[in-house]
Amino acid sequence: MEGTIFISIILAFIAIGFFILNRLYRNRSVATEEHHDHSSDDGVCCGKHTNCAKGYDNSNLYFDDEELDRFKGVNPEEYTDSDIEEFKQILYTMNEEEIDTWVHCLQTRGIELPLEVKEEILLILQ
Repeated sequence: MEGTIFISIILAFIAIGFFILNRLYRNRSVATEEHHDHSSDDGVCCGKHTNCAKGYDNSNLYFDDEELDRFKGVNPEEYTDSDIEEFKQILYTMNEEEIDTWVHCLQTRGIELPLEVKEEILLILQ
């Protein structure tokens, strides 16, 4: 009986530790992106943020990804693994220079990217 209680306490401490590390990682990622200078002299995306501040002609934005419209208004933390894979599959079929425009297009349609996909986009664009 004492061994079970001991193991339960250890597991609770491990879970709390993972929770704290997860919160610290998320806060650090958000803080890094929020304090980034989004200005660009040449109008090209700097690749250090997922919401590019350069100007877009919204009339010409089109990507063959209407299946993602069902995610309009979904919180990024609510995506399932299969949803995330769907976003990744579309991302991997794009040319690198299209990615920032695709992200902007999704945002204008009210579609939030899964957190894992945002991180991959940042890695690709660096």
